[in-house]
Amino acid sequence: MAKKILIVDDEPSVAKTVKFILDAEGFETQIVFSGEDCLKKIAGEAFDLVLLDIMMPKMTGWQVFEEIKKRHPKLNVAFLTVIKYSDAVKEKLEKDGLKGYITKPFENEELVNRVKSITSK
Repeated sequence: MAKKILIVDDEPSVAKTVKFILDAEGFETQIVFSGEDCLKKIAGEAFDLVLLDIMMPKMTGWQVFEEIKKRHPKLNVAFLTVIKYSDAVKEKLEKDGLKGYITKPFENEELVNRVKSITSK
């Protein structure tokens, strides 16, 4: 059975590119364009991973991550972002439950390998 990935990014071109890459590798992907829609989607459907942009209007990826950890503590979440954080911040995020951190722009192979690594655990 294919692993289900929810892509959350307010930039449609980025979300569609990620979807195209992951679909080609056999993942089952869906896209939402806001944090609010992400929380609605995961309330009614099971996913193996949420790929979450940090910089989004209204509800940031940080806020969405905090809500996911409260409501669905076992759900895998990885940030997909242009923001670069220090190793100390990344370490704290991992302690808080973040499963991955992928910096945009990324190489297709890097994205696929990180997603496979997270969803195979």
